[in-house]
Amino acid sequence: MSRSTPLYRNVLLALTVWLLGGCSALSPYSSLTKLNLTLSASDQVNLDLNGRPSPLVVRLLELKHPVAFENADFFSLYERPKASLSPDLVTSEELEVRPGETVDLKLSVEPGSRYVAVLAAYRDLPQTQWRYVVPLAAGDLTTAHLVLDQAGIHNAARASAQADD
Repeated sequence: MSRSTPLYRNVLLALTVWLLGGCSALSPYSSLTKLNLTLSASDQVNLDLNGRPSPLVVRLLELKHPVAFENADFFSLYERPKASLSPDLVTSEELEVRPGETVDLKLSVEPGSRYVAVLAAYRDLPQTQWRYVVPLAAGDLTTAHLVLDQAGIHNAARASAQADD
């Protein structure tokens, strides 16, 4: 039993050090760039031809610069994001948001990313705001709450301010 104790102790020590390193990424004092993003879909989002709400495919694209994203058409961005956004595209992620659903994401952004672009595959592209860019504070936490509704993607803070007017 005395032979296995030092081995057990070394494995436990290595595991503890590894876990503490992982915890530092979650620390509010970490130097990582982070984004807390909330996506809230209205219960009437992405209506089909019969007026029924439908799930919405949303892509999050980490970018170095947003200019190519802001100037490209939807189908180029959706079908060929690497070709359309090179060399600004760092990474991307896709998710589906259902009508009435709220999705809370806590993202650690890749080094070099300065923006997170949001691309939503609405059925009626010409009539909606299908793209949105969230600027990030490098080495800090950025919080954004975006609403997905019939008009498209917009900042929840602006939407509530306009409703108050």
